[in-house]
Amino acid sequence: MENTSSTSDPSVEPLITKINCFHLEEEWIAAKEIFLTYLILIVLNSLTALTATIGNTLILLAVSRTPTLRTPSNTLLCCLAFADLLVGFVVQPTYTLQMVFEIQRNTPAFCFAKIMTTGSLSWICAGVSFLVISAISVERLLAIKLHLRYKALITIRRVLTVVVGFWILCTALTTARFLGASYQSLVIIIVAMDVVCIVITVYAYLNIYLRVRELQHNQKQLAPPRMNISSFKRSAVTVLYIMALFLVCYIPFLSLLVVRMRQGGTLQLNIIYNFTTAIVYVNSSLNPFIYCFRNKEIRIAVFKLLGRKYTIDMNGDVVPVKKLKNAASATLIQPLATLQGLAEVPETQV
Repeated sequence: MENTSSTSDPSVEPLITKINCFHLEEEWIAAKEIFLTYLILIVLNSLTALTATIGNTLILLAVSRTPTLRTPSNTLLCCLAFADLLVGFVVQPTYTLQMVFEIQRNTPAFCFAKIMTTGSLSWICAGVSFLVISAISVERLLAIKLHLRYKALITIRRVLTVVVGFWILCTALTTARFLGASYQSLVIIIVAMDVVCIVITVYAYLNIYLRVRELQHNQKQLAPPRMNISSFKRSAVTVLYIMALFLVCYIPFLSLLVVRMRQGGTLQLNIIYNFTTAIVYVNSSLNPFIYCFRNKEIRIAVFKLLGRKYTIDMNGDVVPVKKLKNAASATLIQPLATLQGLAEVPETQV
């Protein structure tokens, strides 16, 4: 259903067409600024959708094909990668089509794309990602608190059960909109849930920081057997990077979401909102690079999956052979031998 309206001074304000897609309300603004914004975002989303799909697929395959990487911590990372894969493979291409259909003024196709992406799946994936990142921080805290009980209590099956619960919760919140729940109420619930996740993550990492500092000062007396404090600290910092990047990408979007709900959508706000939405989607392309950059074992598994030879450079980093081809100090490491060595790494080190 379309309802076209304009202001009393059409020479100043753009023409606005209101669209009702079942339970969703949308405004089409006829302005060249919107057209240029969509052109930029169509190109950006097309490129980042490809990198998100390829990058997260590589992470999932690398972990699934490497037995030593199948730990609760990496299982949570894979759950996050799966949500990012859905964003790159489904949400971003459909969102791109949504903008194309709006330019064409194709109402039925636009409504279908709207319901598939910004009306449902994008919210579900975003909510699951927030919850999974908080779960990772809690898992890292339990790893350093539980010590020897960690393996018995934190299992892959239990981790997957929790993540399935996250998907059910986020799907239920999105479905409530289809059943008549108000948009304002859902936004308040979502923002409150995100704030709780942030508070939990901050609390977990504050405790991790204090515990790691205590263990470093008294490593011989307090450190659990077979626990590598440096390795654990690196894994915790990796998740902290993921959370920081996540907040950088999501906070502008959430802020604009609240502002639009209170003030309505103006031309400037809609343009900024569309760009913040694109930034949220870009996050799905960046996470795989953090996994590989910070986690040596995952980087080795990805190289092995791609059939590439790798070396350990003078700093202990894993790099392709060609980068150190002429370096006399570089030592070629056979993938099988390296992965066998990883089998001795305790759960808390991953």
